[in-house]
Amino acid sequence: MRKVFLVTALLALLGAGVHMMASTADAQAQTAPPLTAPPGAVTETSASATPAASSIITSPRTTILVDPGPGAPQPRLSAAWRALPESQKTLAVGSVLMLVAVTAALLWLSMSTDMLRDNTPSTFAGVTSATGRPLRRAFSLAQSQMAWWFVIVLAAYLYLFLVTGELDTLTGQALCLMGLGTGTAMGAAMVEQNKTNPILAAYQSVLTQIADPATPPADLTALTATRDTLARQLASRDFVHDILTDANGISLHRFQTAVWTVVLGVLFVIETVVHRKMPDFDPYTLGVLGISAGTYLGFKIPEQPN
Repeated sequence: MRKVFLVTALLALLGAGVHMMASTADAQAQTAPPLTAPPGAVTETSASATPAASSIITSPRTTILVDPGPGAPQPRLSAAWRALPESQKTLAVGSVLMLVAVTAALLWLSMSTDMLRDNTPSTFAGVTSATGRPLRRAFSLAQSQMAWWFVIVLAAYLYLFLVTGELDTLTGQALCLMGLGTGTAMGAAMVEQNKTNPILAAYQSVLTQIADPATPPADLTALTATRDTLARQLASRDFVHDILTDANGISLHRFQTAVWTVVLGVLFVIETVVHRKMPDFDPYTLGVLGISAGTYLGFKIPEQPN
């Protein structure tokens, strides 16, 4: 399942990269200064001129450019891409490869490491799941949110660089969204450090008793069974379950935070592609995301693990 997810994500990224490079060529063709004269006019140019979307009559010495009028078909994306300078093509390909590499690395690290997972427990002492797989820590909603905004802002920045060629496309609100994700992750980490997790405390106590040489051998069987039960309660089930649930099942505050994060992230990408600039959300829209993050942190203080 993990391999299928990674392959699907990489194919989606490659498709997005092709679209980004095609948009770059289209934007270059649309923003290039017109080479044609007004409709009906005939202009004599040098033989090296490269007309676009026009009828060309050539002679050994001159090229006569006749503009067919506003209804003429636009050049294809493939032709516009070939017309780009080599330096622009190199930047386009390099930017797309960078985005694909960063996102693929993030996906791979999130699956193979604990980068987006909770910090506790430090070990599961070799306990496995019911299917025989090693247990892993649960995914963190706050760290997943931080990674989400990091990838979205990076993708928007590289896309605008391809389309406009500008480097100063970051906006204050884009930084606010990244900062909001980072602040939520930091706040969640502080809450976890200052909160007592009874299941984790019981699990660590059982590990200490098992490792103690003074523990009677007759008690080891019961202690091992208790350790396995507590470890499975602390372990991850799947990504969606981990970020949406606590001890009481799916939590409204977690669901609200996840939904608003996804909705605003998708709108951010759409606005960037359509208007070719990072969007400026109104204060009320940002306030919704801030309230969701604050509610999540507030309910996390008394929250028990799933």
